[in-house]
Amino acid sequence: MLVIGRNPVLETLALNPSSIKKIVLLDSLSDNRIMELAKKAEAKNIIVEKLPKSYFEKILDKKDKSDGISQGVIAEVEDFHYHKTTEILKSLDGEKKEKCTLIILDEIQDPHNFGAVIRSAVASGADGIIISDKNSVKVNHTVIKASSGATNYIKISKEQNISQTIEVLQGVGYEIIGTVLNSGEDLYKFRFPDKCALVFGGEGEGLRKNIINICDHLVKVPMIGKINSLNVSVSAGVVFYEILRQRNY
Repeated sequence: MLVIGRNPVLETLALNPSSIKKIVLLDSLSDNRIMELAKKAEAKNIIVEKLPKSYFEKILDKKDKSDGISQGVIAEVEDFHYHKTTEILKSLDGEKKEKCTLIILDEIQDPHNFGAVIRSAVASGADGIIISDKNSVKVNHTVIKASSGATNYIKISKEQNISQTIEVLQGVGYEIIGTVLNSGEDLYKFRFPDKCALVFGGEGEGLRKNIINICDHLVKVPMIGKINSLNVSVSAGVVFYEILRQRNY
């Protein structure tokens, strides 16, 4: 798997260097940050190669600048390691956290949305992310880039059956809050429980009906303008920070 871009590679180098097989730098770059990155990698005995732009163009989409051709930094790393949801729960139990927030992404398919959700989740103090194995984007180089390396800071699990996973969470005291467009309670009037799991549906249809039916609560982000929906990553960020506000301010 590839990690692309300066920030994501630096984050991986700092937090999970053993996963890096090799780092490739664009040979025309020699700024201080590139020199710093190369020095840190070599100190950890990681291979650093300098290659021409043609190499980057060969393995990256030239039309997508966000994929890092212009940044000229690529790391070849081991495949992303997913945790089990039970491992996340066990870890939180061990920390004896009184207030926990888990995030469930049900059939999110856009890697930029997924990466943005991860970034907001880490920034707002969420405790773990659960994704559905079916019809969902997995952690790849675009997700890591969009998250600015935040995948290194939060545990992510991949489950085949989201409904069953929700039942497991309910069984250990988590209240499940689904996010919907119209029928839910106003986000700013809802009091979030100490242990909750937030569920966000896919970009097109939103939450599936069978998931809505097993949620303990439904909330919506109020909107007063002419647009009646938000991008899922924006909606998620709004909800995350309302929880943070309620718990800390």
